[in-house]
Amino acid sequence: MSTKLLLKPLALAVLVATGAAHAAVDQYSDEASFLAAIGASATDTFDDLAPGVGYTGPLVRTAGDVSYTVSTAPNSPILYGAGDANDAWLSSNNRKDFIIFEGFSQPVYAIGAYAFGSDVNGLFKDAGVTAARITTADGETVSFVVGADVDNYFGFVSTSAITMFEIRTFSLSNNGTWPTVDDLTVAAVPEPGTYAMLLAGLAAVGFVARRRNV
Repeated sequence: MSTKLLLKPLALAVLVATGAAHAAVDQYSDEASFLAAIGASATDTFDDLAPGVGYTGPLVRTAGDVSYTVSTAPNSPILYGAGDANDAWLSSNNRKDFIIFEGFSQPVYAIGAYAFGSDVNGLFKDAGVTAARITTADGETVSFVVGADVDNYFGFVSTSAITMFEIRTFSLSNNGTWPTVDDLTVAAVPEPGTYAMLLAGLAAVGFVARRRNV
């Protein structure tokens, strides 16, 4: 992002479960806290995209050694280059579509990005609400919703591999607001300290469950 104002950090531990399967997920609302939690990472800036140009998805992209696919659904397969020549962004061609990141070439345990709304010309629009959600290898979904701001940041760190990351923008405006993403960051392996912290949370939940069954 050309402008990166730090928001108040949000590190919310979330436990999701299906039967005996559990994933612990930390959520972050600013880039600095997210990067500090994951250590080594790689970022796809999307600066190779041309603003105002449509791209038929899915696209194969890379962030460091991690390749992935990005697509839009359910209304149009066309992705859209937004922003300007100084800082290109990735958007959708249909304002009601999700932008979907998946098909990671290696297990990804942390993912984050700036996500916000843009107008019909691909320029930032201060309207609507931008939401992000991830799906883990356990088949669980964790959602995170914030207001419209060019500095909205969504970061997730999970003990289970993240298989999908989705962005959607909701707006009541007749002119519409398109979901837009910049600086997608991934980490294949979480930092040992972060992983240990998340596992400790799971152990505590397991202990409580055992006490309740006694």
